[in-house]
Amino acid sequence: MRNICLAAILLFLFWACNQKKSLKTAPELLSTPEQESLSPVDTVSETQYLYTETYDRQKVQGVFKAGKDVFKAFTESFSLNDSSLTVTFPDSIDGKLTRVKKLKCHNHVYKIRLTRNGNLVYQRQFTKRDFLKFGDDGFITESAPHAPTFRGVTADGRVLFDMWFCLPDSDFGGISFFATNLQGDLLQVESYSGTGGTGCDGQVHTSPNRRYFLSCEKLYGPNGYVFAFGKPDMVTAKFLTDTSFVALYNYVTRQYNKEEATWEETYDDKSNNLLVYHVNGKVLAKYRFNGITHELDYTSNLEVLPGLGALVLVDGEKQEIHQIPFAKPQESTVVRLGQLRQLTQRGKTPPGWQEVSMGHSLGEELFLYFAADSLSGYFLKKG
Repeated sequence: MRNICLAAILLFLFWACNQKKSLKTAPELLSTPEQESLSPVDTVSETQYLYTETYDRQKVQGVFKAGKDVFKAFTESFSLNDSSLTVTFPDSIDGKLTRVKKLKCHNHVYKIRLTRNGNLVYQRQFTKRDFLKFGDDGFITESAPHAPTFRGVTADGRVLFDMWFCLPDSDFGGISFFATNLQGDLLQVESYSGTGGTGCDGQVHTSPNRRYFLSCEKLYGPNGYVFAFGKPDMVTAKFLTDTSFVALYNYVTRQYNKEEATWEETYDDKSNNLLVYHVNGKVLAKYRFNGITHELDYTSNLEVLPGLGALVLVDGEKQEIHQIPFAKPQESTVVRLGQLRQLTQRGKTPPGWQEVSMGHSLGEELFLYFAADSLSGYFLKKG
């Protein structure tokens, strides 16, 4: 009898235990297969395609004259196709991380061979990793290989190159310059413009005496001197003399319209936007200039003319020519195109006239003619 009671008790305990297990697992049976497979954060990995054709190997040659010295730089670039660099892009909804995208990018090699009067100065090669030590402008890691462009050598021995870090199969990217010393050591890498909408019309370049060098945002000089004059939507910056340069701005205010879900732009077309600076940062002159072309990136209809000692600008909309003398930049002159003699044939000019090409400032190729330092005529080349 005791054995029967013990068996009954054990049977009851076994039944009760199974009942508790079924109660615990019941809520899990209500979940859908999709809910069961959903992970808190999805991870998506992509790898750049191999650069075997379009960006197989790029080569560029540049020349820079410094007094009696002639510097030549031979540069080339190619991809290692190694997928060794990874960029992570997190996506979130309402502050909660929902997805992580990992893009694996290739490292590239950039070779430089610099000569002076035919003699080797240095031969070096860099990679994306070398540039990334100075920070990423948002494009370096993902960029396709483009060969550096040689821009000059400063008096204190900085060798300057422009570098386009462009996204693959695109015209969208960042423009940077980098500098080495005459031993080939990398000294700095700085982004100063972009492409795809707000890129400036310029390049890194030296002053005539090579003591200073200039980008669209900053002036650099001896002993680490830096003058940051740049603002958003820089049009261009160019040296006028050893001690002065011009900077052209486009003042744009951007606001996001929540109702329309679009960005709106407001342009300031009244304030002085053309400034002439001394290299010490002092403003020498201010003007309003509206002749800015902005189809994709900026195009500046201006030319620095050392032979005439003047800066010349063309306002295509107003059909005006602005002339600013280097010696007295605060004393400019404005001439309407209709006041000038129009030539019917290029090349047949009175003795002493000097021809200056202003590019397609008026939709057609424009040539201006100066007698001494006075603007006297023009010719429009159609087609």
